[in-house]
Amino acid sequence: KKFVLPALLFTILAVSCKQDKKTLLAKKWQAVALDNPQLAQTIKEQEAFIDTFGKNSDANTNEINYGVRNVDSMRESMRAQLNDFKAMQDNAVKTTSFEFLKDGKAIVNFSGQIDSTNWYFDDEDNLVLDEMELKGAGNKLIMVVNELTDKTLKLTFKEDGLTGTITFEPAK
Repeated sequence: KKFVLPALLFTILAVSCKQDKKTLLAKKWQAVALDNPQLAQTIKEQEAFIDTFGKNSDANTNEINYGVRNVDSMRESMRAQLNDFKAMQDNAVKTTSFEFLKDGKAIVNFSGQIDSTNWYFDDEDNLVLDEMELKGAGNKLIMVVNELTDKTLKLTFKEDGLTGTITFEPAK
């Protein structure tokens, strides 16, 4: 008997202190990282191609095959374009935020493109951003919630055949 009451009180306290996922989510989240294995692989392949492009042929062959004699300049231009692409991807992550309001609406900012949508959890506990429900038109984005704490939100999404996981932290 003397152990039952403290155990019961501890259980009630633990359950009452635990925030539910809707309460945890209802705040503004800032994206901090994107993990997209397919995109990472494509970038790695492009880097390998750039490193070897035109290195195994002479200037005449390069001119015939690529229209330029100096592939070093072309290689540098391609490397700069790839670096610009990576910087744009990094900037896109850093300028993405989701603000989940307690009333089930959300303000989403994808790289400066601000929009509103409804949000809810479906029967499989996926997070759904549903423009159709709010506006009568638009998209429905379904994301798997990998982690949701007061300090971290990790969502996995599929878009255009690619799968990515985006990590958020509470916005400052």
